[in-house]
Amino acid sequence: MRTSNVWRKPLPLLAAALSFLVFIVFSQQVNADMFSWFKKKELQLSPTVQGQILLHGQPVKGITVLRDLNYGDELYTDRQVTGSDGHFSFPAKNIRVKDSMFDTDVRHGLFVEQGSEITRIFSISNLNTLDFKSFNTLLKNMTCELSNPELGYDLEPDPAKPGVYLGAISKCSFADESVVTNKEIVE
Repeated sequence: MRTSNVWRKPLPLLAAALSFLVFIVFSQQVNADMFSWFKKKELQLSPTVQGQILLHGQPVKGITVLRDLNYGDELYTDRQVTGSDGHFSFPAKNIRVKDSMFDTDVRHGLFVEQGSEITRIFSISNLNTLDFKSFNTLLKNMTCELSNPELGYDLEPDPAKPGVYLGAISKCSFADESVVTNKEIVE
């Protein structure tokens, strides 16, 4: 009879210990999920941008190209001056941001500054991210003719982000327009 009591006491203790262990592991996962929005993550605001500025088919030398990048209320601005062949480039721009429970407006704009006049040559916006294959493809090699009308571009959807529409407005043409599903003059 004593042997059966010895085996009966460890079972409730073992069950209690196992339950406590499961509780600790589960509560750690809940804490990790609940506070994950305090952690920062890397976010692409802009891929590498390479382009050329033309006016009536001729390269424009020495003109300032502005890149305005917005993430919510934060604004990041870069300036480049075109070379003798009208070319300009900007490096990729990544920032570290906290995960948010709310959507954040992300915008990317390229502008040409001529004295006091600023002309938009490219703009795109979305919620939370602009890290899309179609967006990255367009900005690799663009030719911006200042005398062109603005065109609206519908871009190929990203399979990893179903249901997200991406469209841009630009005076530029792109070396690889395979990611463009539609374009039309903006009125």
